[in-house]
Amino acid sequence: MLQRHPYGWLDRWFEVPVTRVDSIHRELCPCVTVGQAGGFYSYSAQLSLLSNRTDITGKSLLVCGWLQSWKYTVGVESALRHHLRLLPYVSAAIHNYLDQILPSGWKGQSYSRVGIHVRAGDTMRRGKWEYGYTIPQRPYFEQAMSRFVDQQQGHGGRVQFIVTSDSLAWVKKAINFTFIAQQLNQTSSSTKDVVLVDVVYSEGHDAGFDLALLSVCDGVIMSTGSYGWWGAWLANKTTIYFSNWPRIGSPLFAQFTREDFFPPSWIPIGGPVFPCCQS
Repeated sequence: MLQRHPYGWLDRWFEVPVTRVDSIHRELCPCVTVGQAGGFYSYSAQLSLLSNRTDITGKSLLVCGWLQSWKYTVGVESALRHHLRLLPYVSAAIHNYLDQILPSGWKGQSYSRVGIHVRAGDTMRRGKWEYGYTIPQRPYFEQAMSRFVDQQQGHGGRVQFIVTSDSLAWVKKAINFTFIAQQLNQTSSSTKDVVLVDVVYSEGHDAGFDLALLSVCDGVIMSTGSYGWWGAWLANKTTIYFSNWPRIGSPLFAQFTREDFFPPSWIPIGGPVFPCCQS
């Protein structure tokens, strides 16, 4: 990983044994460049056959592409999860935060925590919108949250939803998860089996902390994109994703293969999308 990579926090949060260099081409190459065929969000079987190539033996490989498919983890998932463990100090910080946000009266009770990620910032720009990115409106999150709450019916459990986003102020107004929680509480309290629903917004944390936070949740609701995907994959629990992304007929849709991107065990839910919000 580059010494001055703008997003080079991977080894600050996870136990990944990474070598840091000032220049890939100067320090690690000459190397053989390999890349994926097809779209950004599609699987390239050629990359999985690298072990069969004799021309790369003993050479450095420069792998280029998004590689955004769960299929690349087949056969190496256990090793990958081993490397992507939280560092001890990160794990301690996450669990300290979870202790702080535990609602009063929940200690000693049965409860689950569900992480929600809403990607909004860059996807509100016209260019991203025209390319095919979408942001789900409130009905999607209402359905997804209701599904987790319904799972607790009959168990006397509680559900705390932890909202992460790159645009929390916008999310609070446009989606308003607090309102959704109030509605779910009203619905639940009218039945024999009361499910208490709580919502917390993860505020004042950077992207690494929020990703680590999603990874320890008992379930994940993702909106769109790779950040929420990785949060859900790391959590390895029940995951609900927005099925109306990317927009059908868009340039991004042409680069996208749904069965490659989303693991088959993840649950799709659709719903309306926000119109383009910014120029």
